[in-house]
Amino acid sequence: MFEHKVLKFTWGWKGFDYNKIEQELNELGAQGWEAVGTIVPSVGAGQSIEIGIIVKRARTD
Repeated sequence: MFEHKVLKFTWGWKGFDYNKIEQELNELGAQGWEAVGTIVPSVGAGQSIEIGIIVKRARTD
């Protein structure tokens, strides 16, 4: 059994804050979470304004 989360990161003033994304993934990784997929919806001419990252870990209950 697994539990899942979807992390949402939005386009900022200077684009995506990849350092923030990496930091959050590293913090969650230390808690046993593993990135297993992405969701990158596009709008307009194929531009993405947000990134969704799916993470999972084994349930502890």
